[in-house]
Amino acid sequence: MPPLDLHVALFGASGAGKTVLLAAFYRAQTQPSFQIEHAYKIQAVNKAQGNQLLGRFYRLEEGRFPDGSTRFDAYEFDFFPRDLPEAAVRIHWYDYPGRWWEDEPIDAEEREAMRQGLLKLGMSHVGILLADGAKYRSEGTGYIRWLFEHFADECDRLRRTSAATGDEVSFPREWILALSKADLFPPEYSASDFEREVCRDADDQLAKLCAVLRAERAFGHRFMLLSSVAAPVDAGAQVDPGTSLGVRTLAPAVLVSTVEGAVREAQATRKERSAGETFFQGLRDLVTFVDSLDDFLPKRYQIVSKILRFVSIKDFATTRLDRLQKTREGAIRRGDAFTAVLSAMAAALRNDEGARAYHQNQ
Repeated sequence: MPPLDLHVALFGASGAGKTVLLAAFYRAQTQPSFQIEHAYKIQAVNKAQGNQLLGRFYRLEEGRFPDGSTRFDAYEFDFFPRDLPEAAVRIHWYDYPGRWWEDEPIDAEEREAMRQGLLKLGMSHVGILLADGAKYRSEGTGYIRWLFEHFADECDRLRRTSAATGDEVSFPREWILALSKADLFPPEYSASDFEREVCRDADDQLAKLCAVLRAERAFGHRFMLLSSVAAPVDAGAQVDPGTSLGVRTLAPAVLVSTVEGAVREAQATRKERSAGETFFQGLRDLVTFVDSLDDFLPKRYQIVSKILRFVSIKDFATTRLDRLQKTREGAIRRGDAFTAVLSAMAAALRNDEGARAYHQNQ
């Protein structure tokens, strides 16, 4: 059976840390220690891209940060359960270059690359907006407000520009707001702290951004802390590329966001839905009709019907890490690649790192 396809688009201004994040994301989840702890590993579908990412990471160990990407890059990663040969999930990662936020295309070739990139954005289940932790730490609320205003203006411009060429862009409806360089903040600082600050100090800008994306409450209820490497403690010392935060939680957050988005889409089509129905209540009801979900879910959300055939509602709704781990290990023994990887990802949101790095307020 082919792997489940998840599509994610990453946005961030130049210098926010997208290039380093991708290298750390790949390196962390290819290590034997990760496979032992989480019971799965990832592999780049394109071997050359995998080697390129590892090369970037190894240069980080020498204190050399890579240059930011100036082009639209697409990567594919397969997720394999421990001791099983079959890939269960494939993540398609679209990296929208920060330079495109700030400058016009330099020639016809770059304009065409931008057009093709925008078309791929419409396939994405989840979008990630990366806020620069260093700028947020030094500039505070003003930076976050600027980021939201700037991103809203850019999305509006992209929509108008693409519509003029007959290729109107479609943005993801589910979003995660992630703070990069989180190692610059105190150890007790968490994604819930970040959420509280943003919702308190930039609510008007959040509302504008949701309106531009044409997705009610697209932003404001999923937050992440991400740290690709640890900043040096002493002046003149090198960064610590062996210490990270949130990079192991990123794929699980994308998975859960995809399921949540699909459930909301399905709930919206059901006339009998009660006004106070929660996400998990809706998911419990829908599980009964999982075989017919494809009849009314938009195409990019039909993945949820496949996910729910392999992972029970209790595994998504439970807060018990031990239950998820038992489900994962049992699936590996049975050779059930899908349940093994999906339950392992759900567990990653409930361990200590996941609890600090990921927060959902609704």
